[in-house]
Amino acid sequence: MGLPWDCGRPSLTSHARSLLSSLVTLLLLQLGSAQLRVVGPGHSVTATVGQDVVLPCHLSPQRDAGTLDIRWIRNEFSETVHHYRNGEQLGNPPPQTPSKFIPVGSHHPQTSSSSIPVLSNSSQLRVVGPGHPLTATVGQDVVLPCQLSPQRDARTLEVRWIRHSLSETVHHYRNGEDLYEEQMEAYVGRTELARDGLSAGSLDLRITRLRPSDDGQYVCTVEDADAYNEAIVELEVSATGTDPHLSLGGYKAGGVRVLCRSAGWYPLPQLLWRDARGQHLPSVSQTHSQDQEGLFEIEGAIIVTGSVEGPLSCVVRSSSIQQERESSLHIAAPFFHNAQPWMVALALVLVLLAVSIGLAVYLFRKKAAKKDAKLVKQAAEIEEKDARLGESLFPPTTEGIWGLWFVAAIGEKLTPLIDAFLFSFVLKVTLDPHTAHPDLVVCQDYSSVRLESEWQQVPDIPERFDYWCCVLGHEEFREGRHFWVVEAEGEMKEESWWAVGVARASVKRKGDIKTSPEEGIWAVEYDHGQLWSLTRPPTHLSLSPVPTRIWVCLDCTQQQVSFISADNGVEIFSFTAASFNGEGIRPWFCLETEGIQLCLRDSTL
Repeated sequence: MGLPWDCGRPSLTSHARSLLSSLVTLLLLQLGSAQLRVVGPGHSVTATVGQDVVLPCHLSPQRDAGTLDIRWIRNEFSETVHHYRNGEQLGNPPPQTPSKFIPVGSHHPQTSSSSIPVLSNSSQLRVVGPGHPLTATVGQDVVLPCQLSPQRDARTLEVRWIRHSLSETVHHYRNGEDLYEEQMEAYVGRTELARDGLSAGSLDLRITRLRPSDDGQYVCTVEDADAYNEAIVELEVSATGTDPHLSLGGYKAGGVRVLCRSAGWYPLPQLLWRDARGQHLPSVSQTHSQDQEGLFEIEGAIIVTGSVEGPLSCVVRSSSIQQERESSLHIAAPFFHNAQPWMVALALVLVLLAVSIGLAVYLFRKKAAKKDAKLVKQAAEIEEKDARLGESLFPPTTEGIWGLWFVAAIGEKLTPLIDAFLFSFVLKVTLDPHTAHPDLVVCQDYSSVRLESEWQQVPDIPERFDYWCCVLGHEEFREGRHFWVVEAEGEMKEESWWAVGVARASVKRKGDIKTSPEEGIWAVEYDHGQLWSLTRPPTHLSLSPVPTRIWVCLDCTQQQVSFISADNGVEIFSFTAASFNGEGIRPWFCLETEGIQLCLRDSTL
């Protein structure tokens, strides 16, 4: 029975000292790890200069190794110490490291030579790489160049592209065939050796659909019966992420907390804050994470006080690929006043004083002039309308100006305040074309979408809707309050149908979907000249005239979604206690009628 095999040395020199302190690797080229397990001594082997030494190694479970390919190497595949294949010792002996193979067991061929040749790696084969790092982008294809020098026919050679060790095989070619038994799972179906150039000595490898994990070093190895050589190719993979998304996170430490988030980067980028003069501002926190594909998402926060003038910019930059993305936000002055408790108290006193004076003047004039009942009724209706609008937009809390809900009592003076305050929370929302159904066409600035009769030639990716004609907004919200306006343009016919709202980031994209909160969609729809809320079942909304410009108001903190007419400020519908389940929320649009265009507007009430 064939048992262990060992590598013996008749005279141990100073060169062997480093050999004993290095990792000795046994390369089994014909069978994978699922069939063979190789066991070493489990401890360091010590010896004295000038002596012989045996490096023990055996298969577990025991089996005949006489027909295997066995190679003892040093740190790299090119540093071969001893090579045995199918009963033969291969190569030419290097004088500084004499060695012999000691097979143990009746089934192993015995050798009598004490000086066994090793593969020569330079005299017959020379492999040349590009000599500089290659750069490529995630999702693209790349060709890793490798060439025999001088040129010779490589069709009968064994070519192996590996990563850091022989067990990490990217592509394997031998005698005209591609061998996939040892290929790493991450590269299955993504590699191709350029056959056209083999006769001229070209060993180029194509890798398709690059991933972040493809970044790093590759080794192009070539071998025939008595020679071996290799070349290293460095690949730098990169990806440029999304434009930074800015949102407000409430009041903190006497200022306004602003959040910045960007995803889809590789390698990990930097996140910087700048004021209007280009001066860098310090972050109070910064975190990052990687998705399943290996792309980075980075998030930072900053506390902005009234001393910061002009727009605030968030810059996400990758120094390795010289790319950056930037977004800006202008915070209105009233926000900074609300960050100071004494200013809030002063504002309350002034408002109460104004209410008292107004009420006194009103009562005096009513008593003196005895205004008719019709004018009083009209004033009351205006007051009730503005109060209802204020409560729907700003539910009462104890934080900042949200606690000033009762200023609705001043009637007509409320609307300009709401306009100015609401505008400061408005962030630019854009459409994500990667999610758009193939029948939808998103405009170049990602601000509008229309339905076409012809199917667009776009890739079928997991993010894309394929049944309902839907598209998501590019932004994803997890906290804070956010507002945007959607306007339906075009002739509203009897059969016209469209819907707007929000959806969970994980909403179903493939096949039929149920447009309801239970499926992670909170929206209103326009159907045959009427508005309906997409509850289960849908609720008819009696509005006249039917609005086509709608404010979508998302409150992640209160988990509430409200819809308000942008024409007259009338509340359309509100979803309270929405189940966001801690997920990101994205704008959602659906359009099933040609001649209609859904547009995102930068405006206030």
